[in-house]
Amino acid sequence: MIRCERATVERAGRVVIEAVSLAVASGQAAAVVGRTGSGKSTLLAAVATAVPLHSGEILVNGRSVRREPEGVRAAVGYVPDRLPAWPGLRAAEFLELVGVAAGLRGKQLRQAVTRALEMAGLVTSGQAPLDTLAAGHRKRLLVSRALLHDPQVLILDDPFGGLDPFERGEMERLVGDAHLMDRTVLAAIDNADVPGCFTHLFVLREGRLETAGLADPGAFAAGRTWTYAIVCRGAAEAAARVLEQRGGGVRAVDADTVTITVDSERSDPADAVAAVVRAGIAVERAGYQPPWPAQLIR
Repeated sequence: MIRCERATVERAGRVVIEAVSLAVASGQAAAVVGRTGSGKSTLLAAVATAVPLHSGEILVNGRSVRREPEGVRAAVGYVPDRLPAWPGLRAAEFLELVGVAAGLRGKQLRQAVTRALEMAGLVTSGQAPLDTLAAGHRKRLLVSRALLHDPQVLILDDPFGGLDPFERGEMERLVGDAHLMDRTVLAAIDNADVPGCFTHLFVLREGRLETAGLADPGAFAAGRTWTYAIVCRGAAEAAARVLEQRGGGVRAVDADTVTITVDSERSDPADAVAAVVRAGIAVERAGYQPPWPAQLIR
């Protein structure tokens, strides 16, 4: 598990993370969201011992990042947002270096590298230099590297960046499988589009923890309204007239899409969709727009 107790990180004399306290238990997958510069990547790097704490404490599986950094690194699989700039280094060599640093040797090392190349989809191109890999392959290589030593804690910085829809689905399954296997997952999501594989959500604002809860809009509903979009091709105006009878903010933003303002403490957006369907209007899709976690950080 991960526990931050008033963790504070400074960089170049500036406080980037300020007195953040949070906990992620075994079997939980937590996403961290916030605007650019909110400190998401720095918080994850501090948990992974990649940057030092200025004050406070971070414990990973009971080990202190200050006093037992080697023990923390042994328990953690850390995926930074990009590959290191090592020109000429090949994918297989990169994995071998990481495996040796994790204490793997001989047959165990060779098997771990082979599994990692398979996971990254690089079995036939393991000798390709890192700087020639496509964005999706680079991300998958970082993830496979993090899993080389079978860690109990996964720290993922922007895990979906650069992935196509198929690769994103694979990453979501990896996160879901990890917490089902009682691992702990902490991820920074840059665009705040948090998939359903996450169980908890933390919102950072200017280096401080603003709010936290289960990864469900109902957990953040108090005193808040959401923008919800219903797509009905060519019938947005008709759908808006139906929804105006229910009250609240209704707007046809174009010929296909109508948005409504939802107070989820008082109403369920599914009821609005049902009202449109009952009126004989075909609904193509519906959902929070932008995604509800993104609405938290606007």
